[in-house]
Amino acid sequence: MAGDMDFSLPKTHYSNNLVSSMKMNLAKNPDMLAIVFEDRQETWAQMWERTNRLGRGMYRLGLKKGDRVAMLLNNGFEFPETYVTTTKAGFVMSPVNTNFKAEELAYQLHDCGAAALVTNPEYIELVYSIRERLPQLKHLIVTGESDIGDAFSYEGLIRSSSPEEIAVDIRPSDVHMILYTSGTTGRPKGAVRGYMENFHTGMAASVEWSLRSGDRQLVVTPLYHAAPCAWLLATLVTGGTEVVLARYMPDRVLEAIEKYKVNWTMMVPIMYDRLFTLPTEVLNRCDLSSLRVVISGGAPLHTPTKAKIKQFFRQAELHEFYGSTELGVSTVLRDEDQLRKERCVGKPLQDVELKLFDREGKAVKPGEVGILYSRGLCGFRGYWNNPEATREAFLNDEWATVGDMARQDDEGYYYLVDRAKDMVISGGVNVYPVEIEEVLLQLDALQDAAVIGVPDSEWGEVVKAIVVLKPGAVLTAEALIGYCKEHLARFKVPKSVDFVESIPRTQTGKILKRELRKKYWGDGGIQVS
Repeated sequence: MAGDMDFSLPKTHYSNNLVSSMKMNLAKNPDMLAIVFEDRQETWAQMWERTNRLGRGMYRLGLKKGDRVAMLLNNGFEFPETYVTTTKAGFVMSPVNTNFKAEELAYQLHDCGAAALVTNPEYIELVYSIRERLPQLKHLIVTGESDIGDAFSYEGLIRSSSPEEIAVDIRPSDVHMILYTSGTTGRPKGAVRGYMENFHTGMAASVEWSLRSGDRQLVVTPLYHAAPCAWLLATLVTGGTEVVLARYMPDRVLEAIEKYKVNWTMMVPIMYDRLFTLPTEVLNRCDLSSLRVVISGGAPLHTPTKAKIKQFFRQAELHEFYGSTELGVSTVLRDEDQLRKERCVGKPLQDVELKLFDREGKAVKPGEVGILYSRGLCGFRGYWNNPEATREAFLNDEWATVGDMARQDDEGYYYLVDRAKDMVISGGVNVYPVEIEEVLLQLDALQDAAVIGVPDSEWGEVVKAIVVLKPGAVLTAEALIGYCKEHLARFKVPKSVDFVESIPRTQTGKILKRELRKKYWGDGGIQVS
């Protein structure tokens, strides 16, 4: 208070969240490209009008602010448009994995209480097969020009609705989305994220990777995943362009970078590995000089792959991030540290604080392994319809974890040791599979590797390696175990080896260890879930 003037509140009540950011970017650059997909392009002004129309059409069907809208959509125009529509209209979006079978789809739609589903025509039959089990699912919207059954045409809704701005009050405290975990350790859980958290996620990513208005992002991973949803936030708050590929094809990635002058992109490690299987003449035929930042995440990026990325994308910085559906981006390993800090996930992202605690909630000593917790502006609010899991995830209602275990070095860098649930306890000694997998993948004969604990009458659990050989490669179990003995402490060396054709992974590259364990523990007797 100065005299009779009150300075306790800002003069503007314009909510500084995603919606206001998008409006400001629209006002500055209405003719900038917003979405590019195959041969179709859309400016910010065109995108804004179409999403106004779509939102009004959805309100006309009877949807209201706070209703959950599920999105079972392939990579294409409709995903980012629906993403923007739900954001402006105040619906709570819930992206759905397009690989889901009937039971998985029914579970998510029921759990989040979806009142509407926006989907592609190829999924309509699947949706109708479970429709009777979902009484709360009142409205289906199918992409394209034609109605199918009682599903309304996406383009028809847009065409028949007003282009006027949607009049709805959006506040930072409102719930923005429910993102479901990948379910690698059981039933997927719905992580609730608000407008405030997602605004800060987009801003933090933009600051970390020096993104600016007009930058073009190439999307090659499925848009329904948490990471692409976060990168879309960064593009929306900075005011850039989303260049979307229908699916990952290594040569198309390089062609798109050249054609659209892409500035940044993110791929999971296996995508980089596949990229480098292209013939040299294909790798070198495109101009990649526009690319400033390449990002890797979703799974550990092994050192040999890092070296190839640094060598190939010479003009771009390589950044690796560690994050989760719940906590967003937690750490970043910057370009200058990539080859200096092996198996390191870096330091906390801006506005994120990390701390290591033991199972009793006490801080661990420097250098010791603990459960990694975070707090900050980018995390989630809890699990939808799951108070028990929410309580387990939070310490003192403030620090949150997804159960990953890590240690911190004397420079403040974090090293992800393993998931607490993936840790093998053999004879009372903790064994971390990621460390062993890293050693195994240094063998030239191996294409892929996973390490799990299997039952043992004497030790409780012992270490087993499950590996995939490269085509034409020859390697015996004895030779593999002998190699491990040279590089690992005795208690970490696999006691047995299985050679398989493939290792089950999520689309982001995470090993589905629960699936691997079933063979040895059985569905009801898995000791580590």
